[in-house]
Amino acid sequence: MTEIINTPISSAVELVRRYGGPVSHAALNSSLSIFRTPGIDGLIGFQVVQRCAVVQGDPICAPEHKTSLADAFATYCAKNGWTFLYSSVTADMQTYAKERRYTTMEFADLLIANPQDNPESDHRSHHLRQHLNNARRTGVVVHEYLGETNPDVRLEARMEVACKQWLAARHGLQMYLGYPRLFDDRSGRRWFIAELDGSVVGILSMLNVSCFECHNLINIVFSSPAAPFYTNELLVVTALHALREEGLDSVCLGVGPLSVLGQIDGCDGVTELLSRSLYRLATKMLNLHGRSEYWDKFHITRREPLYLLFQSPRIGLRELIALFRALHFSVT
Repeated sequence: MTEIINTPISSAVELVRRYGGPVSHAALNSSLSIFRTPGIDGLIGFQVVQRCAVVQGDPICAPEHKTSLADAFATYCAKNGWTFLYSSVTADMQTYAKERRYTTMEFADLLIANPQDNPESDHRSHHLRQHLNNARRTGVVVHEYLGETNPDVRLEARMEVACKQWLAARHGLQMYLGYPRLFDDRSGRRWFIAELDGSVVGILSMLNVSCFECHNLINIVFSSPAAPFYTNELLVVTALHALREEGLDSVCLGVGPLSVLGQIDGCDGVTELLSRSLYRLATKMLNLHGRSEYWDKFHITRREPLYLLFQSPRIGLRELIALFRALHFSVT
């Protein structure tokens, strides 16, 4: 459902690239609805689950309009009889939530690295160097694919095959933003490809974003079952090398869940206790904190807190089901 607007607006892709944060690209998924409001060049992508509207990330607009856009969306939800919640919002939205007596929970960090700090170059990187050398000895070669300006249909087909192989090999408990959309929304996107004996065995996707002075986000890294060990690490260091050569000094590595919930505001003691217990269980079952530990080897230089935001101070089963479904919680 999309609100009608009578003034010229930027395209959704343009807005996500200009103002988007670590999960804003989820708004470009065709399965989501888009909210816009007159007078603000911005949008909110959302999914309604059991009459609860779930948003991934901050409102996508200029910082000075975030509050107005969020208030307009809250009014829109009320008119439709929905509650709402946000996942992975920044401290700006936590401040907004406090002013409106919403509930917030610190659950993750936005992980930021400096490409100028070469993760292969110092004594801390002994194990990483070993892993990279092992991958290189197998014959894996990583290169950048210039798919935005010079698309190659055959190569992209091979990349899609590798993606399907990776997805088919995943087992156990899963939680993710959505199905990888490798070649949609090409503007502001870069790809790095790992190949072995003529086959694509790994892919890294990087997007233009604008959050905390970072302008690049590594949003997808995966390798197929046929890939040698440590292919993902080789993809990451190759992408960091490219940014280093371009003189860039920051890159977002995505969302790193905490091992336990951090600061909680806006709810009673019972809700806080239950939330901490449920999150601890989810972290253990899904090894959520393992993602943060994985990225540590690439020398994290900055961490910015990320929050869950709930409209209601009483978080019930409906909100939890909505959040889990929006994050594609499943068992395969």
